[in-house]
Amino acid sequence: MKAKRKVAGANRPQLKTADLVGIDFSTTATKVVRLKKSKEGIALAGIDLLPAVDLGAPSQRLELPRNMVAYYGCLAYSGLSSVVRMVNAPLVEGETELPDEKLRALLNVGEDYRVSATLLKKGRGRQDSSFLAAAMPADDVRFFLNMFPSGPPAPASVEVSGLAFVSAFLHARGDECANEAVCLIETGESVSHFVFLNRGAVVLVGKFDVGGGMLQRRMAEELGVDTELARTILGDQSINVSASLVGTMNPFLKQLSISKDFIERHQGCRVSKTYVSGGASLFTHWTQAVGQELHTEVVPWSPFENIQCEPNILPANLAEQATRFSAAVGAAVGGFLES
Repeated sequence: MKAKRKVAGANRPQLKTADLVGIDFSTTATKVVRLKKSKEGIALAGIDLLPAVDLGAPSQRLELPRNMVAYYGCLAYSGLSSVVRMVNAPLVEGETELPDEKLRALLNVGEDYRVSATLLKKGRGRQDSSFLAAAMPADDVRFFLNMFPSGPPAPASVEVSGLAFVSAFLHARGDECANEAVCLIETGESVSHFVFLNRGAVVLVGKFDVGGGMLQRRMAEELGVDTELARTILGDQSINVSASLVGTMNPFLKQLSISKDFIERHQGCRVSKTYVSGGASLFTHWTQAVGQELHTEVVPWSPFENIQCEPNILPANLAEQATRFSAAVGAAVGGFLES
């Protein structure tokens, strides 16, 4: 996934390390994992769930527990103002990258954004080439880099969580869908991303500013309960709240359905499965709505599949929330791919 995961953010040095910490800054928490790579594979060396960071406040040094500190850190964040998109553009003979000015124009962002793109398919003759492109506010990048002013971990990259999780998925389930077309959905508290893969290659990406928080608030308002009870109801199969849920997420679900039809027509394939991750994937009614709209099998997965875990390294309370760590794991796994 090396060529498909590189996105906007800090320039990533050529890491020569087998020990990385992945940190995902989301709106509800800061998810941290420490991974170590050896000839036997990748192992989980530590995991923690820290308080969320307020991007509206001055940046402060992030103090990690001692057992979670590696020399380099690979960072990801929800990116409420970030942009992720597939773009097509001509390439000069012998070139594999687009100038930043061209990328900003294609992504419709200004000079105050950091941009990056990875070539997915080189066009032949006069055909355009396809890129996976992303942009994030430069202020956000500086904010996170300033959280690590000196000493380990040194930030090696900053990327959008909605793309970082793909590296975790391919490490966990890549072989399973190597010859299939599938849809991946990462739904957090405030933002949802979808990625369509065909034979392991990214063919379409998208982002919606909706998430689990909106579902909880809508449910709480309609039922006259607090948000914690609303969260419990969303995960309870015995209570039918599908109408309210679909009403809230309908624009996102419709876009998913349209995107699926587009991929199937233009790629000559059938999207057979939808893999769900992120906090909202723990809501039973949400996953059911996805399956009904896309007419696919909905498959939950854990970012810790195919990762060695010593006994007691993954506490029971965090194991139940493993899907929330997909972006943190993906950021670190991607760092190994770059080394």
